[in-house]
Amino acid sequence: METWNWQQHTFRAMNTNVFGWRYSQGQQDVTAIEALFRHQEKCLSRFDAASDLTALNRCAQAICPVSTDLYAALEAALWAATATGGLYDPTILADLERAGYDRSFERIVERASFRWTVSPDLADAPGVTHRRPLDYRSVELLPDQRAVRRPVGLGIDLGGMGKGWTVDRAADRLHGNGPFLINAGGDLYAEGLPGDPRGWALTLEHPLHPERWMASLHLADSALATSTVTKRRWQKDGQVRHHLIDPRTGRSADTDALSVSVVARRTVLAEIFAKVALLLGAEEGMAYLTSLPDVEGLIYTAGQRIIYTAGFAALLDDVAVGGVNHNTVEDSRVQDES
Repeated sequence: METWNWQQHTFRAMNTNVFGWRYSQGQQDVTAIEALFRHQEKCLSRFDAASDLTALNRCAQAICPVSTDLYAALEAALWAATATGGLYDPTILADLERAGYDRSFERIVERASFRWTVSPDLADAPGVTHRRPLDYRSVELLPDQRAVRRPVGLGIDLGGMGKGWTVDRAADRLHGNGPFLINAGGDLYAEGLPGDPRGWALTLEHPLHPERWMASLHLADSALATSTVTKRRWQKDGQVRHHLIDPRTGRSADTDALSVSVVARRTVLAEIFAKVALLLGAEEGMAYLTSLPDVEGLIYTAGQRIIYTAGFAALLDDVAVGGVNHNTVEDSRVQDES
């Protein structure tokens, strides 16, 4: 009779720390997900000069064949762009580069302590102030050729969506052989009940105090992702910029939502909906999340409030607006890097 065993594996990929835990019977090896992450990174990273995505962005033809994995990820990205009315748009690469995010983040600036401030007029700012002549609607997938048709020079960035997509691929691989948790920089999928009828115990990192958690919860058979404006940030032209570009303005998002955490059935959905809610701001973002089926969310606002949907409340064990210090480093801690 095979015994049940805990396995743990930690590695770095996609510019973040990836953690995998599994409680399984027999020799189901959690380390196999590392090879999958390496493969997807080679496919989806715009910072790898040899990646499939880089090859597409450099392609000087209107129609460019792509790999099977990149084609599948692009299908998901373009679906998300359509479903969100362009608030998620994978064709914002030029705007990212203009903002200064033209290389892997650790090469832009070392992370430093930072308190986000929001000008009083942002909550009432008009929606559309900038239109790019080309956007996601300029990209067409050609299934018969497994190719992409887009205007030459229109760059694509899959960013956090690619990370969530990869977590889902890893979850598919581990599914069905006992409880597991995959956490890639705050984008995670939790399956099963690892000795607790409520699921996996998690804590959400405070957006203003990384050494503290702002909420604790239990999660089972669901994904969670967090988007925040307080992490990947840098200085350019004397201004603080961050990596969450609002496609409506072409600039780093002005928002009174400092971080948004979303629970959904798939990690890629949680990642996309969290980003959209953050761009919309606290009030509109909460209304948006409430309107989505099988989606729950929590928002930390610039006014230092924590608001959440009714379904998210059912998952919560505790909430602390000012945060609670971590007494120990917990394996299940959600470290938000998106």
